[in-house]
Amino acid sequence: MVPQVKLWMKRLGVKTSKTPTCVLLDQDAQLQAFGYKAQEKFFKMKTGATDYYYFTDFKMSLYKKKITKGLMIHDVNKRPMSALTVFSAALRFLKDDALNTINTINKSNRTRFTAADFSWVLTVPAIWDNAARQFMRDAAVEAGIVSSSSEDKLLIALEPEAASVWCKQLPAKGFIRDGQERVQLQEGEQYVVLDCGGGTIDITVHEVLEGGALKELHKASGNNKGGRRVNKRFNQCLREFFCGGLWEDYEREFPKEAQTFVEDFIYQAAPQSCVYKTHIDRSLRQKLKRIEKSQEEGDSLFNPMEGVELEGDKLSVSEKKMESFFHESLVHITDSLYEILDSHSQIQYILLVGGFSQSRILCDHVRQQFSDRARVLCPKNPQEAILKGAVVFARDQAVIRSRKSAFTYGYVKMRRFDPRIHKPEKKLTNADGDWCDDLFGKLVEIGEDVGWNQSVEYILKPITENQTVMDFEFYRTERKSVTYVDEWGVEGPVACCTVAMPDTSKGMDRRVKLEVFFGSTEIRAKATDQESNCTASVKIDFIGK
Repeated sequence: MVPQVKLWMKRLGVKTSKTPTCVLLDQDAQLQAFGYKAQEKFFKMKTGATDYYYFTDFKMSLYKKKITKGLMIHDVNKRPMSALTVFSAALRFLKDDALNTINTINKSNRTRFTAADFSWVLTVPAIWDNAARQFMRDAAVEAGIVSSSSEDKLLIALEPEAASVWCKQLPAKGFIRDGQERVQLQEGEQYVVLDCGGGTIDITVHEVLEGGALKELHKASGNNKGGRRVNKRFNQCLREFFCGGLWEDYEREFPKEAQTFVEDFIYQAAPQSCVYKTHIDRSLRQKLKRIEKSQEEGDSLFNPMEGVELEGDKLSVSEKKMESFFHESLVHITDSLYEILDSHSQIQYILLVGGFSQSRILCDHVRQQFSDRARVLCPKNPQEAILKGAVVFARDQAVIRSRKSAFTYGYVKMRRFDPRIHKPEKKLTNADGDWCDDLFGKLVEIGEDVGWNQSVEYILKPITENQTVMDFEFYRTERKSVTYVDEWGVEGPVACCTVAMPDTSKGMDRRVKLEVFFGSTEIRAKATDQESNCTASVKIDFIGK
């Protein structure tokens, strides 16, 4: 069954399956609107908007941030609110909207479905760390998507992986031909997935294995130079082009129209000539005419700028100037792809997915730079590849057979102190003898292949006879090998868990096996008491208090 995608509204004459990541909340933190409706309602409020909280593009507040349970983020008016409140409000809306749609379609059946009747998938950028992924899981619980006792019904999927899963199973006709012969990904072929979204650019590399499973060949990489970075550059250009703060005034008076103008101009189809042109909207034309009438002779409405012209009601931007708005994003994409292609000479395809990949400038740049090294392909409806692939991935997580560890992970461990090899300052003495503290116990190495259900095992031993719990702290580094957890380049503790050891009858002669699974989209663990053979899931907490 092909996943069905909701179409939110029409943009540039085409219905879009993507809605803006924005929410409107009242003073009691109750959701008033989501997506395009939140935009419209907020923009209409104008003077009364300060009574509400309007958050836009808030997903990026989890990128490269220290995430805690009390993390606060700010709305467009710089007012703080709990990040968990904002994210859970958005997820609650999406959950309710999905259930309403399903129950409407199923209205002939007396059964009304609830969230508990389904398994759910949330997609996140691959470059988000484990704390951000855990935060999304916590927000889903807060939103009522799953309960704390049924979290196994929620799967976190990485966006470029989901897109890869979808593209891998597409028939030849599933890709935009663009003058080239049709292709279909086959066993043994290697390819790059370039996921270009509004906030982030995610890159991953896969090989198709026997049976259609996928193997990650290069650890996921990327940054925050997505499509909104381009929008900001164009917006800044307009502020500089129009005189006397005219564009800023227009944004304040007609925020919806100004935002739509910028987005539609950037994503319009490639021109026949080397100039991008569009008519300015009615409200801006009227504003320009009013200002023009009040000006003294010789005054100008705009500053001369190379590559930008206003003729009557038509704004023209040269192709070179347009490309300058994309510069940061294209430099990152180019550098990343060269590094990957130099490391993996057998790569045959570069797949462009995500809403930003619909930009003709981005597509043309990638083709011009890399068509001699790999075929550049784009699936039909690249915006939907991630969503549809997430559904396929949820049905069979083993389709991603193995991944590359993003870090060297280890734990803080203690060993009997040996003055020949251990630092004197690491010596710890208790009733049971001398110990060396702060040793880095490596679990998995950066770049190491880890199977999707493969575990790393470690046997825990007590350091006192009456010890009933053992705290287990995780550290990470981009170095391949370290000795102590406080060496340079080591972060942590980045996570912790507690393992119960309730039976103290054997004193020091006890063993608990801890299994840590690094090959999934989230790191998880379980502990088994070697005496009783009792097994319990262990929650790994990547978010501090």
